[in-house]
Amino acid sequence: MLVTEKVAKEKWCQETFHSTRVKCVGSQCMAWRWSESIPHVCTKCGTEETEWKDEPTLRRGYCGLAGITKW
Repeated sequence: MLVTEKVAKEKWCQETFHSTRVKCVGSQCMAWRWSESIPHVCTKCGTEETEWKDEPTLRRGYCGLAGITKW
């Protein structure tokens, strides 16, 4: 399942230590895998001031512990 890092941090980690459940830490985990490059969002589209802005918070990835995701 491809999710943003913000959504991932709301999920439980698949790896448990000493029977303690912890939340996902996203890209801070060695198992985290990015599946997309940083998306660019158009601001002021259709005008002379059209510009593209990087939106790293929209980038999606997945937990690599379960293997390669089938998207």
